Amino acid sequence: MRELIDRPELLRSMAARSAGAAPFTSGLLARLADDVEHGGPVTRLIGRHPQAGAPLFTIRAMAGVQGLLTAGRLPRLTAHLAESSAADGIEPRGTDRSWDLFVTAIADHPAEIATALDNPVQQHEPVRAATLLHGLALVRAPRIRLLELGACAGLNLLIDRYRWFGPGWEWGDPASPVRLPAHGPNPGNIRIVARAGCDLRPRDPADPADVQTVRSYLPFEHTFLRAALDDALDLAARTPVRVDQADAVGWLRRELATPADPSVRTVVWHSLFWGFLEPGQQDALEGIMTDAAATAPLTRIAFEPHDWTMPPRLQLIQYS
Repeated sequence: MRELIDRPELLRSMAARSAGAAPFTSGLLARLADDVEHGGPVTRLIGRHPQAGAPLFTIRAMAGVQGLLTAGRLPRLTAHLAESSAADGIEPRGTDRSWDLFVTAIADHPAEIATALDNPVQQHEPVRAATLLHGLALVRAPRIRLLELGACAGLNLLIDRYRWFGPGWEWGDPASPVRLPAHGPNPGNIRIVARAGCDLRPRDPADPADVQTVRSYLPFEHTFLRAALDDALDLAARTPVRVDQADAVGWLRRELATPADPSVRTVVWHSLFWGFLEPGQQDALEGIMTDAAATAPLTRIAFEPHDWTMPPRLQLIQYS
């Protein structure tokens, strides 16, 4: 059996951060940490997968169960969650029952879980783009070429097609169906003049199967975020944006080979992506951006944790 890369302390830190807003998910993460530590039933069921050494691999199994849950294929777990929610959240005495139903779902649906394990982790919430918007407001460049690494379905590339509500300001398309809270200063007169992204496994927002995959990474309890995600996916299906299936290093090198107009600032953006790269890939991307900044202004905006056990933070790197 392969050793899972997910350290118990990593899963426990994720459980602690999600305890308030997502008690069901938090409880499962805590039990999953114990399972990984002691070689429990989930580890035995998924640990022989050839990608079991990938970062956050066990989260793929949770996404598989979440996908079955949102598709209405786990009636007993759905009934348990409804009962627990009626009692103001998942109570401690319900943890064993939640875990038992979670393990049963993995054991009873091997084909669906195997498909989920084959897919890379793709946590994609449109509200996360609020951090990108905060970064763009700090950059203060009027014309932006936006390039996203790990773009998934391209939702963050449509940032100006959403309506944002910040402290004393609004920004974006006033008629947008996607209406989200924001923070930081007013972005002002920013115009995105070009946009594109890459992903090893892009998701088509017009494809029901891809939509289901994207939705499966959102915790069951996040009903507001699920509604915003559905609205964003629907908007993206009607507003095509280029997301190429490509390795980030080669793709960014090609995109930056032709410098943008000097009046346009290139912004390279990524979120919860950097930690999946090998150190050599990270160094290569840094080198590509440093070289490109010699001929045209370039900024990197990231929403990444210093380590997977820590919460993500806004990072703003000016290369020129």
